[in-house]
Amino acid sequence: MIDDETRTYWDHIRGLALYGPLRGARMETFPLEVTNVRAALRTDPELTLSRSNPKPSARVLGLVARNTFRRKGFLPPGFRQTMRPKDERLPEMTHGLGVMGAEVQRFYPLDRIAGGVLDEIAGRAPRVEMDEETQVPTARWEDDGTRPMQVFSRWYGFVATFPRTGVFAPAESAPRVSV
Repeated sequence: MIDDETRTYWDHIRGLALYGPLRGARMETFPLEVTNVRAALRTDPELTLSRSNPKPSARVLGLVARNTFRRKGFLPPGFRQTMRPKDERLPEMTHGLGVMGAEVQRFYPLDRIAGGVLDEIAGRAPRVEMDEETQVPTARWEDDGTRPMQVFSRWYGFVATFPRTGVFAPAESAPRVSV
């Protein structure tokens, strides 16, 4: 992401200036929520909805691509060469929720959070579960209900940003929560 005013390139996930005159500076970050129209309107009934009107050919191409690549994923030709070496702990196209604490990051693969999980990160307990309406995973701190920094991502993207991230593995005795 580039800042047009200063021509600085930013890592928008970590809030860190990577290149340019502000290199090394930090900006405030906050969690974004992936949602759908129904859920957004329930939160704010006065919400103004804007949408584009793509040409019919673009709509067809979008539907074909979405239905073809949604589950398996797709890396465009040449993209692999721009990435770090593969991290073999998970298949690179694994969907999940990355949760970022001040010092610790953890990736929650979708297939490991069915029914919801309660975990521990640096002395705090995030509750990670699928939102029934949006079908997107979300995390909230158990102690105060706020949302930690989080991103719904594929494994290759999250581990590229946080190479020392942990991967959630449910313990037999870990408490399960129902959604």
